[in-house]
Amino acid sequence: MANKATAVDLGSHSAKVLIAEAGKHGVKVVRFAGLPRGEGEAAVSLRQAGIPLAASLCGLSGRDMTLRYSQVPPTPDWQLRNLMDLEIQDLAQQSGGTLSADYNLLPAQDPEAGVETVLLALAKDEALERLQGEITSGGGSVAAFVPNCTALYNAYLKCGPVEADAVVCLANIGHETIDIALVKGTDLLIARNLSGGTKVLDDAIGASFNVSGRKAEALKKDLLDLDPQSRGRYASGQAEKVTMAAGGAAQSISAAIQSSLSFCKMQTKIADLRLDKVLLSGGGARLRGLRGMLREALRCPIELFDPFANLDLSALPAADAEQLQAMRHEAVVALGLAVGRLDDTLYSLEILPEAVKKRLRFQQRTVWNILAGAIAVGVLALVAVDAKKSVETAQMRTSALRRESSSITQTHQTATEAIEANKVERAIVDHLATQALPGNGLLRTMRAVGKYLPPELWITKIDVGGVGQGSQKKRPVVKIEGGGKEVNGVNASRVFQEDFYSPLRRELEQSGAKVTVEPTPKADSIQFKITVEFGEGK
Repeated sequence: MANKATAVDLGSHSAKVLIAEAGKHGVKVVRFAGLPRGEGEAAVSLRQAGIPLAASLCGLSGRDMTLRYSQVPPTPDWQLRNLMDLEIQDLAQQSGGTLSADYNLLPAQDPEAGVETVLLALAKDEALERLQGEITSGGGSVAAFVPNCTALYNAYLKCGPVEADAVVCLANIGHETIDIALVKGTDLLIARNLSGGTKVLDDAIGASFNVSGRKAEALKKDLLDLDPQSRGRYASGQAEKVTMAAGGAAQSISAAIQSSLSFCKMQTKIADLRLDKVLLSGGGARLRGLRGMLREALRCPIELFDPFANLDLSALPAADAEQLQAMRHEAVVALGLAVGRLDDTLYSLEILPEAVKKRLRFQQRTVWNILAGAIAVGVLALVAVDAKKSVETAQMRTSALRRESSSITQTHQTATEAIEANKVERAIVDHLATQALPGNGLLRTMRAVGKYLPPELWITKIDVGGVGQGSQKKRPVVKIEGGGKEVNGVNASRVFQEDFYSPLRRELEQSGAKVTVEPTPKADSIQFKITVEFGEGK
């Protein structure tokens, strides 16, 4: 969507140039010029306007353009494009010249009908070249040609008093053409481009009074009054004669609107279609009594279309604002041309001359090639960056793995050395434990023996050793041999049993030892063997 658009409406009597901008608060008109147009004057007038005309949108009307309607089943865009290309080629062969065209779908009024209506706009290239030459001579260039009737519709959508479901006829009445757009709510029903205009009134007046076209036009402006309410009350007899001379021809304007309504009924299959309002624009809209005549003929309200009432005109230079005020109704089409470019949601129908098409095709191919190259370079750059990052990441990962591997190897070596050292130390501990084990049991046994051994008994032998095999811990074993003899009538066996063995066994068993005895009693003496077996580690 463009932010600024330049529009040129080349009418038969005047050229309207308008520049509009899209702002935060809507459309703003920044320049306007209404210039007289005649034979040999257009180029000079456009240049004298002092308005840049680069990439202008130029209006099409009258014999320069043809509108056609086609009914097609719902089809994909590519298939519709092929169908329209074939139709354009057939029409070009029938016309005997080269044609430029554009098309767009109209909103469907009956979705269940299973057909779509295509509006096709065609123009001979020689007509486009002629109009383009006028703008080029004025120091400008043409971006596209747009039918005046669709520009009228866009002006209504963007700036007009749109009423939901109301059927409105937009009629731009020029000197030689009438552009009509029938709208229902916001939907375009049909667009028409008709010849005629107010020139038919000039011709009728000129024929009746036998005067030139310029004189007849002057009589029309000064004396004509088409309002039915003025009958019998004309300002003068001359005014009555002029009105009577042009009255029949004036009916062609209402006939153009009525025929458009009939054509719309046939095209849309809406049999009960009725007009709710007619909005007039163009120089012919100012004709005295025209609205009264149309009101009587069409039986609906007839109003002037002034979309500028809803626009920001504060940026206009004083001279431009004064001109626009004088030509508000003539400038409606120029406004529609501009807003159609500013807002891409509006109805688009733009005919491009072959030179513009070639330039666009070249630019598009060049742009796509540049974009493709840029994308390729970008992709390669991204690949290179990614590859560099991948290499750096891999190098960092390799370094980290090397450090981790070195740490693991060092840890493994340290652990292996610790295991080997532990084995050595364990062997020493086991050896020392083996050596210390009997001594520990012996010490406990000797303490107990010394504690409980009475005078009647004596110890002849103490032997210390260990019991245990394989991985089992050795248990200390102390063997005590001794004897006893009766002294002073004291029984040695009783003394052994009560005074020595019993308390000895009790104390040693509290330490976890197992005590056994093998006494050998005699008449007056006793021999004994005591075995003390300690638990593991005792």
